[in-house]
Amino acid sequence: MAVHTILSSTEIKKILSRYKIGVFEKYIGIKEGIENTNYLVFTSKNKFILTIYEERTKDELIPFYMDVMYNSYINGIKCPTPIKDEYGQLINIIKKKSYGFFKFINGNSKKIWSKNNCFEVGKELARFHVVNKNIITSNKNNYGLDFWNTTFNKCKNFISKELPGSFEIIAEELNFLNKSWPLNLPEGIIHADLFPDNVLFSKSQKISGMIDFYFACKDYFSYDIAVLINAWCFPKNTFNKIFMHNILKGYESIRKLQTIEKKKMNILLRGSSLRFLLTRIIDVQKKSKNKILEIKNPDDFLKRLIFHKNINNSNYDI
Repeated sequence: MAVHTILSSTEIKKILSRYKIGVFEKYIGIKEGIENTNYLVFTSKNKFILTIYEERTKDELIPFYMDVMYNSYINGIKCPTPIKDEYGQLINIIKKKSYGFFKFINGNSKKIWSKNNCFEVGKELARFHVVNKNIITSNKNNYGLDFWNTTFNKCKNFISKELPGSFEIIAEELNFLNKSWPLNLPEGIIHADLFPDNVLFSKSQKISGMIDFYFACKDYFSYDIAVLINAWCFPKNTFNKIFMHNILKGYESIRKLQTIEKKKMNILLRGSSLRFLLTRIIDVQKKSKNKILEIKNPDDFLKRLIFHKNINNSNYDI
């Protein structure tokens, strides 16, 4: 459950008093996701999302995330729109944590998806890359190679205990990635976390919203595609090449990939697998301290890592 910060109805009414978005009716904690706390708030005027920023979201980066969301929205990307309070503020504080209100987006994430859904999400990611290419930021990816090395060194004992037999695989992979990580690929603002639970679809199967921008940063566009492929192309932990091809077709209908981006895709997929394997291991560690957390299985990404490690680009047919 992703409700880390518990609020009462009285506390939410007090928060709402700063906004001109109607009279409080009810609220529901949203279970999906594990990073920030989200509530669905019903008022006399509409439905809204209240997001409380938790540990991994740095306060100094929240204005950047707001800029990305706003710029995406005004350029036709369906995404959360931040709401100002009566004093013109987008961000306020509750229980020593930053929070913001957003317009509610109709639609649902998918538990089971099709090749057509993969085409659409690939296309939407390319649109996101293109419309945000001129945003200037120093916010590099905080979950890149340096993070992988640091996290592995901190979690060595826990990794051996939690995922028996994985220690040598991860150590070997880190050694490979430290030597082989590509340089000077096309880069810009990436989403970095576009998993199925962060994409909403309407009843007509069109994308109605892209959500959860709190890992957005400057990095390689093709790394973002690798995150997308690992998230969408392994239903039941089995690689679906058709899904991957449809993601790439959708993406290239908006932005053509350079030959070097395709050439490095296997390495990027391995790096993406390691990134989510390590952060899920961290979350498993936290589970012992916070029993209400719903943890995603790190073994899923260990399996993806092993898969990519054992093949090369020719096996993807890209």
